[in-house]
Amino acid sequence: RSRYAPGVVDPRLLRLSQPPADGEVLSTTHPQRLVALAEDVGDLVRSRAFLQGLVMGGHDVLAVWARGDWPRRLSFLPDRIQVHPGQPGPEGFAGSVSADAQVQAALAAADALVPFGSTARTVAEAVAGRRCPVAPHADLAGWSYLSRTWEQLAARADAGRLHAGYARHLTQLVGLLDGTVPDEAQAPLGELLEHLLRTGEHEVAAPLVPLLDLQVGDPSLVARRRAVLAHLRTSLSGREDPDLRAAAGSALAAADAHLAAGEVPAAARLTTLALGLLFHVELHAAGSGSPLVEDPDGFLASWRASTVGQVLAGPVPRRSYDPGARGGVVAVPGSYPRFAAPVVAALLEHADVEVVDLADDGHLRGLGVRGELVEWRLRLALGQEVPPPWGSTEALDRATALFVDWADRGALVALTGLASGVRTTLRIHSMDALSPWVHLVDWTAVDELVLVSEHLRDLVARLLGDRLSGTRVHVVPNVVDTSRITTVKDEGHRRRLLMIGWAQRVKDPVWALEVLGRLRQEDPDWRLLLVGPDLAPGTVRSAIDHARSFRHRLTEPDVCGAVEFVGESERLAPHLASSGFVLSTSHRESFGLGLVEGAASGAVPVVRNWPIFAPLDGARRLFPDEWVVDTVEEAVARIRTHQDEPAWSGASTRARETVAERFITGSPEQELARIVLGRADDEPS
Repeated sequence: RSRYAPGVVDPRLLRLSQPPADGEVLSTTHPQRLVALAEDVGDLVRSRAFLQGLVMGGHDVLAVWARGDWPRRLSFLPDRIQVHPGQPGPEGFAGSVSADAQVQAALAAADALVPFGSTARTVAEAVAGRRCPVAPHADLAGWSYLSRTWEQLAARADAGRLHAGYARHLTQLVGLLDGTVPDEAQAPLGELLEHLLRTGEHEVAAPLVPLLDLQVGDPSLVARRRAVLAHLRTSLSGREDPDLRAAAGSALAAADAHLAAGEVPAAARLTTLALGLLFHVELHAAGSGSPLVEDPDGFLASWRASTVGQVLAGPVPRRSYDPGARGGVVAVPGSYPRFAAPVVAALLEHADVEVVDLADDGHLRGLGVRGELVEWRLRLALGQEVPPPWGSTEALDRATALFVDWADRGALVALTGLASGVRTTLRIHSMDALSPWVHLVDWTAVDELVLVSEHLRDLVARLLGDRLSGTRVHVVPNVVDTSRITTVKDEGHRRRLLMIGWAQRVKDPVWALEVLGRLRQEDPDWRLLLVGPDLAPGTVRSAIDHARSFRHRLTEPDVCGAVEFVGESERLAPHLASSGFVLSTSHRESFGLGLVEGAASGAVPVVRNWPIFAPLDGARRLFPDEWVVDTVEEAVARIRTHQDEPAWSGASTRARETVAERFITGSPEQELARIVLGRADDEPS
């Protein structure tokens, strides 16, 4: 790199070359004793990268040469013998080597002779004789590249050229080295792991995680590395890492120190890492519990006590009301826009509505933490004027009323820094209540908060506390589209189970297969219909393992051939008509729209007592107690109790009546439209 101007990276270090492989003589799997032979020391200097690679790969290398003084550049080769120069030419050099007793003894003990330079290659076979084999020149392929491993890592970090493909390549190279990373390479290794964390390439990062050293003097750097490792280990194991909570606290303390020093980017970076730990998907999305539900005060104590957490919870300066710039209602449908469609339709009956789909920008879709948004929000809270990230929000400036669905990344942008006088309504559904964005929203700008169930309201109230003191809170159920539903049933429906929207780990379709398997032990006519797209496990190991478990369970004799898959379909009615029972087997639901649609069709509902929300008694507060079961055995018992007439018809009628009374009567979409427009008569909850 010294041949290039300061700050300019040697482009050769950004190219991926093949690592060395086992050659005809040279090995990558066990250390060898090698004799490096050259007539002139300059040949060794020119081959320095190859020699360094051989040494780094674990080989013992003895240098043998005749002419030239030993240079400092070859100091990594402490074992060396200079023979008498002899007469010029190959014969003279060969004679000098053959006459040296030390060299002859070394060759007799060596695994190979490796010649460098034309003269050494010419005499190599004669010099080696029968003492050891000569490594062909082709065997050296890749060894020079191995020597540049850590230099290339640093160059790629400097150039911002880190990616999963390179990480896989680096893992190959590390496997050829001794498994340790030198001190000078620790910083770029940390950058690589942090990049893989941001891009979700946790499995790619796995072999490199043990190589990152925490024994550094800078507390901020230790906190960063500690947070990265705790996050990756949690992703890889599917369980909360023992250091996760302490690592989050350490990152927040370091963020506070940077904030006090006016170093906003560094503070935002550490805050992002801390939020990534506290709201890690493995802790809240699909397991049997969530610390945000079970102990929110204890779990969020470090966040609430931190300066940066308090700043991010504070209000953002708002622009003055400009009545001349106002239009109608603006609706932001969020990351999952189908839920907002009936609400927008209801609003259009009363006002002009402009739909602004911020999620069209992929950066604003989803619930995962993004550092750019955290820094933007932090700067605004500190009173700095910064433009909104990823595009214009001019349409939001024209709103007299704003409806935002889902507390996601787009919601943060839509609700932050609004002009005063805009009437704002935010609706929270489920996982967004367990995401970081509800803690970054400026709640002084939210007039109306809508939750889809009582247990979700209780959860959000416990998470946000006094921050909701100026916000009216409503519980309005999700909209059930009755146009998709039929109450007609096909022949055989009483031996068919239905799941709508099944293909996520949180939905736990394996639990449904267990129910099916138990039923088929007595009656092989039972079948399960799964409606919705197939599993897409992504990069989180627990989701990958769950998909593998589901596929394996499908092949077992008690359920094999009894499961029918229907892809994503707008035509729900035929599947409702064919099914007599509808299952909700999830770990977590705030409402369970698919379950309610099935019950509205007259399918007898069987609802697992959603484990994550069981501490809030979520399922039993939302549905009749008779619908809810705690175990597979209870689910099977409920189904068998109602599998024949007249029990099935009685339960079917009660299910339809319950849905109509609780979730359809009163037109939830119209109620929500009244709240958005400020025409609701509700008192604050």
